[in-house]
Amino acid sequence: MEKPTRRSARPSPVRVAGDSMSPTLPAGALVAVFPVRGAPHLGAVVVVRRPDGTEHLKRVAATPGDRFERPGGDGFVLGPDEFAVVGDNLGASTDSRHYGAVRRGDIVAIARACYWPPRCWKLLRVTPRPRRAGRGTRARGRARGR
Repeated sequence: MEKPTRRSARPSPVRVAGDSMSPTLPAGALVAVFPVRGAPHLGAVVVVRRPDGTEHLKRVAATPGDRFERPGGDGFVLGPDEFAVVGDNLGASTDSRHYGAVRRGDIVAIARACYWPPRCWKLLRVTPRPRRAGRGTRARGRARGR
């Protein structure tokens, strides 16, 4: 993906450039992307706009408040509006391990399906992150035997 594209509410096609997302999205594949509504979930494949104006497909690897580890042991905690993104093919990807966190405003679209070539057809499902221990749990009923 080279030039930024204005996103509408309709799906728009994006051609995968390079091998950074293989084998999930091979080079040359066409992907349907939609504008992001709200914050993307952990594991979502998103379109990230870089400061030089280029757009890249990457996977969300960490969300606000998470600690993101870089090779070599150094890491950082993401701020309230920051995400870490990586390519599925770590050896061929330039991503947050190299340039740091991306702001929510730089995530311009979310990929929902790969549709071309036909042998690569798949839905790009996103499973919301599991609840952390202690969140959203309530004791139900009363203790018995008292």
